[in-house]
Amino acid sequence: MPEPSYRLLVVDDEPLALNLAKRVFETESDIALHSATSAVRALEMAMVHDIDLVITDQRMPEMTGLQFLARVREVRPRALRVLLTAFPDTSVALKAINEGLLYRFILKPWEPEDMRVTVRRALETKRLSDEHDRLVNQLKTSYDDLIQSEHMAALGRLSAGIGYELKTAVEPLHASIGELGVQVARLVDTARAASRAIQQDFAPQELASLKDAVVRATPELSGSAERSMEAVRSGCAHLDALARGIQGYTTAGEPEPFDINQAVLSAMQLLSHRLRQAVRLERDLQAIPLVRCRGPEITQVVLNLLSNAADAVQKVSQPTIQVRTRKDGSRVRLEVADNGAGFDPVVAQQLFRPFSVGRGPGEDRGFGLSICKSIVESHGGNIEAGAEGGKGTRFIVTLPAIAAS
Repeated sequence: MPEPSYRLLVVDDEPLALNLAKRVFETESDIALHSATSAVRALEMAMVHDIDLVITDQRMPEMTGLQFLARVREVRPRALRVLLTAFPDTSVALKAINEGLLYRFILKPWEPEDMRVTVRRALETKRLSDEHDRLVNQLKTSYDDLIQSEHMAALGRLSAGIGYELKTAVEPLHASIGELGVQVARLVDTARAASRAIQQDFAPQELASLKDAVVRATPELSGSAERSMEAVRSGCAHLDALARGIQGYTTAGEPEPFDINQAVLSAMQLLSHRLRQAVRLERDLQAIPLVRCRGPEITQVVLNLLSNAADAVQKVSQPTIQVRTRKDGSRVRLEVADNGAGFDPVVAQQLFRPFSVGRGPGEDRGFGLSICKSIVESHGGNIEAGAEGGKGTRFIVTLPAIAAS
């Protein structure tokens, strides 16, 4: 026998009323009926069974129907609730409906067919509500997957540049470590010669050996060692910045206080292989309040805007990108501007629609900007674009700042 699709709980302190309900629904194969003459017993049933619809009398000895339904809402918040009441109680029932406690009320005495129709409508409402929530959750999951997919796709597009950055940082490290190895070996030889000279009470032969070791180790030792150490420190700092940029972009998390300037720095580090070559980067990062957000997602927005700007200035004689942050009332403002070819102002209205614009075959078809818009708006912010003919493009992102305590 198939499992019933719905569970109905009927509560009334009059056994005759429960018997009538049983006769009405005993032929409904998709409804499992649970009944109780006690509100306390009915609450126990609601805790055990996943109830879809509750029908209760208003006047009961242990508690009123509305008190019982308030308790049910705590246990089964998604269950629809129907109240059986007489005429003197209609004002109370209407107030409960307005406050969201009831789906509807039924006047006593009730007719079996009216009750059957009411229950069917209620269960259909419940089904539609559940389906709506399922689709919303599915859409949210798809949206999260889309964000992550775009996230990793962007990182994939950056992989060549990241490899270049790693190579740039590691090559001087290798060279400097090799040079330091030679210098350390000479110092070790000198120390050993000194040790032998001491043990032999500075015999002439050992003193000559010590002098020879010192002569080999001394020329330009301090300057050479310092240059090697500086190269090592610089390479390590470069690698550390790159690692922090990748970590800041890929590490998922819950919304928390975040400095947008950090998102700009991380994005610039990840794109440094593109921005340092022939592109003039003008940076004006002011002290700004924190925003509550998912840092990696905001970094993704900045990364996308900077990447688009780098693409836009490829064919400009003096390519320039401007990045600016500042406090704007109760919000934080980020601007990314370039002096590329710009676009028709009419296009600005469609710029954030998926697949509505594109630069060329195989390139980003504008989907990244659609993701940017979704991310910014999900954080309570706004993003807009502006262009003035061939004078370039400016993107403005605003996010609500965390109020100072």
